[in-house]
Amino acid sequence: MMTNAITKRPLGVNTYGYIWSTPAERCVRELGALGYREFELVLNPPHLSLDEFTKAERDRFAAMLASENIAVRSLNVPSLDHNLASPMRRMREYSVRLFIDSIDLAADLGATHLVVVPGRMSPLFPPALETRQAWMRESLDPLVAHAERRGVNLALENVPFASFPDAQTLGAFVRAYASDALSICYDAANAHFIGESPADGLRALRDLVSLVHLSDTTQHAWRHDEIGLGDVRFDEVLDTLDDIHFGGTCMLEIISSAPQDAIVRSHRALAALGFASIGEMRA
Repeated sequence: MMTNAITKRPLGVNTYGYIWSTPAERCVRELGALGYREFELVLNPPHLSLDEFTKAERDRFAAMLASENIAVRSLNVPSLDHNLASPMRRMREYSVRLFIDSIDLAADLGATHLVVVPGRMSPLFPPALETRQAWMRESLDPLVAHAERRGVNLALENVPFASFPDAQTLGAFVRAYASDALSICYDAANAHFIGESPADGLRALRDLVSLVHLSDTTQHAWRHDEIGLGDVRFDEVLDTLDDIHFGGTCMLEIISSAPQDAIVRSHRALAALGFASIGEMRA
């Protein structure tokens, strides 16, 4: 495990816990003042809008980020408003248009990645895997082409209700698609909830993972709690990140009614295991 302060892994922040309470710019400023420099913004009004976010407002936001030495590494579109693997063609077409616009926003803010939930399946009676793969490939073809033009990478996330909820099916799809514009955002809590060892999942996907989400959960209730409220083995996660020489960003994705306090407590818990402390990141 890494021990030198210079080489300890820093942590970024996913802003999910702020989507109903705090505009993205204020959120980034407040967390930036604590020492955070990398963010994943959740595209959810009133936190962060898409259609109402004008070119002038985007330019001003991007200039503020640059002046504060803050990077928006990724954007994340909540999964309830789209379905790239819907059996309804009109829903797939709507979802593609939504992600085209989200790619443009990511590029305007200098984000290198857009997190993509690969479809939503009913857990009661999902379609065959081959059908899910076909719908996702059809939806991704125009998205990958646009992402390549805008310099944005699409990071497909392992989500329990998505087309490819585990490392095996998600990795197989991304490898078969074979595009440099496609990678994986690996969520440790999502993996643990479905009974997959996050350490094993990361090892299986080592060449594909560009982002990692960190939050806590049990296998009895799907949560994105602060670290310590569940039973995810974050010591094993850190060891595995070192073993696979992960060079991407680890994002704290903590959902709480008091997100800043929960984020800081979570960061302290992970720093005790070997991640960089807030003070080390600020330095």
